[in-house]
Amino acid sequence: MKKQDKKKTKTVYLEDKGETIYSMAALSGMTPEEQDELNRKKKNRVDATAKERWAMFLAAMQVYAPMLLIVVLAFGAAALLMYLFLK
Repeated sequence: MKKQDKKKTKTVYLEDKGETIYSMAALSGMTPEEQDELNRKKKNRVDATAKERWAMFLAAMQVYAPMLLIVVLAFGAAALLMYLFLK
């Protein structure tokens, strides 16, 4: 009897054609439409340097700090009045 050569079968991988069988976007907790919207927003972002980001932060603080201060002082005044009247 002749020995038969047992050849190992070679694994052949198919080329990725880019087809989507199932969208994995829902695994991140988002629907595919929400994921697409997020990707569009990321594309439209403006790249700013650290100096520009700092300037934007300071400009925002100049606008929002007075409003924040007014709200904090109003709550403080209300708390003081309640303390005085309930004492």
